[in-house]
Amino acid sequence: MIIKPLEKPLTIKKLEALLRRIDKNHPKRPQIEQDLAKRTAGFKGEQSMEYHLSFLDQRKYYILHALRIQSSSNYCFQMDVLILTSKYFLIIEIKNIIGQVTFENHFAQFIRTLNGIEEGFYNPLDQVKKQKLRLDSFIESQKMKRPPIISLVCFTNPQTIIRSDSRVKDSQSVMHAHNLFSKLEDLNQQFDSSIFTEKELLKICRKLLKQHFEEDVNILERYDIKRNEIIKGVQCPVCSNIPMNRKSGSWFCKNCNLKSKGGHISTLEDYRLLFGSNITHQELKEFLGLATNSTTSKIIYSLELTHCGSKYRRTYKIK
Repeated sequence: MIIKPLEKPLTIKKLEALLRRIDKNHPKRPQIEQDLAKRTAGFKGEQSMEYHLSFLDQRKYYILHALRIQSSSNYCFQMDVLILTSKYFLIIEIKNIIGQVTFENHFAQFIRTLNGIEEGFYNPLDQVKKQKLRLDSFIESQKMKRPPIISLVCFTNPQTIIRSDSRVKDSQSVMHAHNLFSKLEDLNQQFDSSIFTEKELLKICRKLLKQHFEEDVNILERYDIKRNEIIKGVQCPVCSNIPMNRKSGSWFCKNCNLKSKGGHISTLEDYRLLFGSNITHQELKEFLGLATNSTTSKIIYSLELTHCGSKYRRTYKIK
């Protein structure tokens, strides 16, 4: 049963909005593009994992994607996939990496080799160990029964070559994603007695969902980008030209001649991702590039935006 479905992470949405709204020659653009590429690759790995999870019995496995909770030590930790069963809990760390990966014991290193070039990454075995400790600590703080917690590292690209130092103790916890089903069958035989009833598992799921909160970074602060560096105006959904012009209740693109009624909606979504959900009448007018206050008021009315404050100091909330 999918308790928490997989969704595109908020940080990826913010990075995409930022790239749409900064100059093509902005000095921070290469770093932003690189960070977006890494996060997108990770998200695609999580998406491909959904296929392997679809073979599981929905009545026995309770699946939560990208669960981010706060441990008892006030440290936030996120698990790519958490699977709850009546016998044990399973944490899966998903890796979407091409090339050859090697787990080395002496310095606890994780090395990727691609086109003859070696590159070091955070060791995913260490990552899942920490997640396991923090989940166990969280369960204890919530005064719940403490089941066995298993952790795995799954590589979703079938072409990834996995190698391990013979001294790496946890190498059996590393596998390709297509081997997950067989691994779960082994775990079900290893743990033969149930700890939780279905009702108890659903209660735990509700408790975990209540504690979840998505990472919400200030993307402009992260890259030290000033507000005045953000490009304003409605973006054409076809050719990406900015700005589109407003005429007779529609938006027109002078570059590809597209006509759109709702072009401002995605532009306001960019505003929300970059600046937050609160916006004033004047800010909305300037960001959309509108000529008059009356046109701005008509758009606000059509979007049915909730508001707070007096008439002259009113703030609207973008849904």
